[in-house]
Amino acid sequence: MDRRSLYDDDVYAWAKQQADALRRLARTGRDLPNELDLENVAEEIEDVGIAQRSSAESYIRQIFVHLIKLFSAPQNTAADHWRGEIVTFHNELLGRLTQSMHQRIDLDTLWQRAVKEASAKLDGEGELTAQMLAYLRGCPLTIADLAGEDFDIDAALLALGNSS
Repeated sequence: MDRRSLYDDDVYAWAKQQADALRRLARTGRDLPNELDLENVAEEIEDVGIAQRSSAESYIRQIFVHLIKLFSAPQNTAADHWRGEIVTFHNELLGRLTQSMHQRIDLDTLWQRAVKEASAKLDGEGELTAQMLAYLRGCPLTIADLAGEDFDIDAALLALGNSS
């Protein structure tokens, strides 16, 4: 029998569901073995889901960093490399991002961290000016933009240009 579970489709949602179920079981006071530490087992399972979300957030931040660098320095000799990195990070993101994460990912915080990181990386080249930093204040992309199989780097760069 090939029965798929939520685990197969969305580890993040599965971990939350299992942790909640274990906590409910612990509250019932049923006759459970003393050595069964349900609260900490629930926390560990929940941490699996959090790690999945953190991984997805890391790829989103890396996509943002490279988009910002491309936007700020399109003629840089590393521009083709940055495009390749965006494709790689996007492919990795697609393997980790689940529907249940969409509401829990704070794009604005990830964007601000990416701006700071890109600024530090480009600072030596003087390409990310104070004016550019002010221009990049708000995240111009949505989770839906990032979650699509057909993510278009040029359309994302255009969104950056239109976000003032």
